[in-house]
Amino acid sequence: MNRSTIKDVASLAGVSDTTVSLAFQSGSRISSATRERVLSAAAQLSYTPNLAAKHLRNGSSNTLGFLVNDITNPFYSRMFRKLEGLALHHGYTLLFVGSNWSLEKEQYLFEQLIQMRVCGVLMCLCEKSSQVLQPLTRHRIPYIAVDSHPDWYAGAYVGNDFRMAGELAARHLYEQGCRRLAYFSADRSLSYLSPFVKMREHFLASLQELGLAERQVDLVEAGLSIEAGRLAFKQAAAKGRRYDGVFCANDLCAMGVMEAAEELGQSPGKQIAIVGIDDMEVSSFARVSLSSIRQPYEQIAEKAMRELLRAIQSKTMPKIQLCLPAELVVRNSSQLANRRKTVNA
Repeated sequence: MNRSTIKDVASLAGVSDTTVSLAFQSGSRISSATRERVLSAAAQLSYTPNLAAKHLRNGSSNTLGFLVNDITNPFYSRMFRKLEGLALHHGYTLLFVGSNWSLEKEQYLFEQLIQMRVCGVLMCLCEKSSQVLQPLTRHRIPYIAVDSHPDWYAGAYVGNDFRMAGELAARHLYEQGCRRLAYFSADRSLSYLSPFVKMREHFLASLQELGLAERQVDLVEAGLSIEAGRLAFKQAAAKGRRYDGVFCANDLCAMGVMEAAEELGQSPGKQIAIVGIDDMEVSSFARVSLSSIRQPYEQIAEKAMRELLRAIQSKTMPKIQLCLPAELVVRNSSQLANRRKTVNA
């Protein structure tokens, strides 16, 4: 079946091709009667405008890109919902794409977004090369890193304060009386990523300030899933490691640690304190009640989107460089009240 063209609509409505194009643009100069005649003809012919062709002619579109390193991460899904609402409110469509930690896919997706004439990009990089940003810079497409950014990144960002997250977790666990501690990070393939490095460094530094030597803290390359946390905790236990406090690189890993601890006879909130990060919705459920470091994803989304739209409208590159503070939400998994009194006595 052949698709109707703009010329078919123009012929049926008795107008020019330009008038048909204007009829699909709100606020254009044509009369209401002419617009209605064109739209009626378009409906009869099942015609819709070719936006791709329009974008190629204009050199841009009302489309924004949101590229993340892991599209399955619940944190990014929550951020996308907020960003999409903000984009739609301002007349933009938001494309959500994921690199799955692949540098080659990340490069390809940036190229595709450029070819689609996006107006701007929000991104969570896989942090493997600074070269991926060169095409965006060359085409003068505004971009802002959200959530995290590596040390080599010099562009605009609105992110989480992962240094503060490490400090909050360390001080909380120490104050609960924990002295045999561990940091369960991502697996080896992702251990280089800036959030995990920053949390680890500041978790250890804060504990040293409180009097714990680095050798008293285990660094475990676990993973970011429930199963990864569960398996890593059991493997550590099999090697004779017994912890009374664990800080995990995300809530899913922490849930796996909680599960494994219970299976091995350590009750979370009694014999062991466990803290995650992300504060997923499920973390607040009574059955889970996981202490977690809350990341202000709504504020990040709002500030990043506002700055991106401002840059698009002013035809400049955004300048913002801001990390928003983390907040520790204490629940049952880490409230070792009796233990704390015993240690401090």
